[in-house]
Amino acid sequence: MPRYKISIAFEGTNYCGWQKQPHSPTVEEEIEDALYQILQDPVDVIGQGRTDSGVHAEEQIAHFDSENPLEPERITYALLGVLPKDIAVWDMREVSPEFHARFDAVSRRYRYQIARRPVPMQRHTTELVLQPLDIEAMKRCAGMIIGTHNFDSFTKADNDNPDSSCEVILSEFRTDPPILSYHIEANRFVRHMVRRLVGTMLEVGKGKKTVDEFQGMIVKPSKDKNGHGAAAQGLILEKVNYKKAQKSS
Repeated sequence: MPRYKISIAFEGTNYCGWQKQPHSPTVEEEIEDALYQILQDPVDVIGQGRTDSGVHAEEQIAHFDSENPLEPERITYALLGVLPKDIAVWDMREVSPEFHARFDAVSRRYRYQIARRPVPMQRHTTELVLQPLDIEAMKRCAGMIIGTHNFDSFTKADNDNPDSSCEVILSEFRTDPPILSYHIEANRFVRHMVRRLVGTMLEVGKGKKTVDEFQGMIVKPSKDKNGHGAAAQGLILEKVNYKKAQKSS
């Protein structure tokens, strides 16, 4: 049975995340409905992972199987006319039947955008922070995140995924006025991890928490410490990386 890999961009403002939920609009459901309209067959779309309500993506990856061979360019073009304007499948290609969007991913990269002054054209994809920030202290905290750590202090209980160990290979702040952005790449993420890391580093930047206190949350992890969460609207899934040999047939 042919398998197809799709690359998806979406503005998550109007959706309760990626993963299908009863009685709530989700990106996964919109894509499955659109494919059904085009193919006239039910399609089970498997994403590389879930995103929270209100979070955005520049490259979410998913795969699905089809009973019959498809023409990727034709389906991609047809999806433009069927999907809502805040969701786009911008690439589709046939891959090996063994390819799996979730289990074959080797890393994911996120960006969190903080607006330092009102930016109306980016109001849905930034968190507005007008208070003075100690950027150098925040950068020190970001550097502590690199490496393999238990991120219990920055997640919530998840019975389906109790292990909070992640290997972070990139963690840094970049300034491109009026946007201060935080970039992080890791082999995996636990629930709310990026938002709680950013929110807690913002607490350091505002002087409400010390660098040493932040370090303690890394060195002595505990779900009881409950890192402060930043708003979902500033978070963007940038890219999902795969081993080259697994990308296509």
